[in-house]
Amino acid sequence: MEPILIITRPAPSGEAFARSVIAALGRAVPVIDAPALQIVPIAYQFPDDASQIIFTSPRAVVLAPDGNGRTAWCVGNATAAAAAARHYAVHSAAGDADALVGLILAQRPRGRLVHLAGRHRRGAIAARLTAAGLRCDTIEIYDQVPLDVPDTLHQATQGDAPLVAPIFSPRSAQGLRNLSYRAPLHIVAISPAVAAAFRGLDAATLLTTGHPDADHMRDMTVAVLRSLTAPDD
Repeated sequence: MEPILIITRPAPSGEAFARSVIAALGRAVPVIDAPALQIVPIAYQFPDDASQIIFTSPRAVVLAPDGNGRTAWCVGNATAAAAAARHYAVHSAAGDADALVGLILAQRPRGRLVHLAGRHRRGAIAARLTAAGLRCDTIEIYDQVPLDVPDTLHQATQGDAPLVAPIFSPRSAQGLRNLSYRAPLHIVAISPAVAAAFRGLDAATLLTTGHPDADHMRDMTVAVLRSLTAPDD
């Protein structure tokens, strides 16, 4: 039976990821749009003396002021591309929060560092940089508000079609984690922390990508979809 792709990322990143999966797969598959979180901007005051900006997601870049030549320290390549488009001079860690902290500590930039971040975040980036002797503050510029699971996903969990769910954060995992399943569930987790949210759940597949970025998530999701597709489909 045709597998169904479950997208839990908020728009527009969720829609873009679904398109990238379908393009790499080379054919259309059913998609259920089930964003786990709604991104809600928070009013904030951008400090005039901030010359070094830390970004850990493209959505923060969208809500930040224009770079105007400021330096951006970015967790991954997708975030770096978004920052470059907004006129930041970018450095990409091409990894996770640990890689980003390591990159910044190796370079030890001059000037005030500011992490423009969501209200719910992981990695303690500002605290770790401050402990290492750099001046770094966190400014929350958006909240991530949980959304109800849509009826289409509830119905799909009780069907026969396999469900393939790429999951990008532990908070996005919670909605799926709390459902009951008749349908086979195949989880593609961006990190061990995300995979841990599904421990104890009788998932048919629980995979973790070795590289925490959208490209590797896409490739692993495509591989799972192909493995579930009959040769004559």
